[in-house]
Amino acid sequence: MLQSQTDITQVASQWILRRDQLPEYRFAIELMSQADREEIFWQYWDELDSFAQRDLARATFQEYWFKLIADYGDLSMRQKAQALEALGYIHDPNVVNFLVQEMRRDNESLRLAAAGALKKQDPVLVIEPMLDALATPEQYLASRIHDVLQALGPKLVPIILKKISQADVSGKMVMVQLLGSFGDSSVVPVLTDLLDTDHYLLKKMTVEALGQIQGMEVCPVLVELLKDGNWQIRLLAAEAIGRNRFYQACPALREAFCQEKDGLVKEIMEEILSSLDDSSETITYLWSRRRSNQDNGRSRRSYGEYGITT
Repeated sequence: MLQSQTDITQVASQWILRRDQLPEYRFAIELMSQADREEIFWQYWDELDSFAQRDLARATFQEYWFKLIADYGDLSMRQKAQALEALGYIHDPNVVNFLVQEMRRDNESLRLAAAGALKKQDPVLVIEPMLDALATPEQYLASRIHDVLQALGPKLVPIILKKISQADVSGKMVMVQLLGSFGDSSVVPVLTDLLDTDHYLLKKMTVEALGQIQGMEVCPVLVELLKDGNWQIRLLAAEAIGRNRFYQACPALREAFCQEKDGLVKEIMEEILSSLDDSSETITYLWSRRRSNQDNGRSRRSYGEYGITT
């Protein structure tokens, strides 16, 4: 029989530290005082599994999250990382803002810890600050922002679709990458609209994103891109048709092949047609395999299997 609060704390501590996820450990957290929970947090955090860390962090700091950052500047590097890890489980706009600011740190370990914490946050709280951060790439690593948003998954698609038209070019490029990686065919109309841009890199990344989507909705868009004025765009479109094995695009690809002036793109189109086209129609190759002057010394080795390596 437990005789004192000290006995309760000792037993509760043992329950929490056990790794077999007994149901008692949640009850133990409720039994402990705030001071005892904080002590367990600072002393034994690394010994807890992720579920116990989540429950302990929420029980200890959900209403007192400011305690984790009150003396943040005086904490050791390890303690700062621990505080950031715990803040990932506290879903609050103010916490998210603090974590976003920590992503500006010069220290890579703290940036990683802050990014990891943001991945655990409520997506609704994270998307706005992350998109705002994209507007100041000199202060944030765009790749780190991309990692955070990608970890939040396809549930971000509706939010990104609402925000992408207001984003600047850097923001659009990150959002385009995300939409492509999620592979949701519902984004094809938005990506198609983005192709109408004079910014080459944004257009290139949009074509690459379209190429990641396997739904039939994307095939007509890729076919139209075979007529683009830029040889790299045509090459990327042909690559995507081959990679996704869009057999129905073969007639358009044959026509594009006959009109293609760039030697490298023409050769790649030939290989894709050889792989995809099972029709009885013979393709007449009226071009020389010798590189034309416009190829400028380009080689297949420098452009990957079917085109440029990205």
